[in-house]
Amino acid sequence: MKFDDFMHEIGETTIEAETIRQIARMVSDIVKRRKMLGLTQDEVAKRAGLTQAQIARLENSSQIPRVDTLLKAAIALGMNIQLNETDEQAVALIN
Repeated sequence: MKFDDFMHEIGETTIEAETIRQIARMVSDIVKRRKMLGLTQDEVAKRAGLTQAQIARLENSSQIPRVDTLLKAAIALGMNIQLNETDEQAVALIN
């Protein structure tokens, strides 16, 4: 199922939709960082204690990644994941 079709099916203003958007943004940042550093998926996997297949699944968005997988990949790339307050408009959309 395509991302846009999935978002339409679950409703674009639900908590699920916002969760997917934020995960997609994190994954995108991880992929950009890996490529910027000139690392292969295998190199990131070794640094993170994961398999190359796990990194490929993370990057291909074939499934929603586990939080620990996101964190391990981010840390292996010298990144961190922070929690920030959302603006009031975003909160209103999902309430």
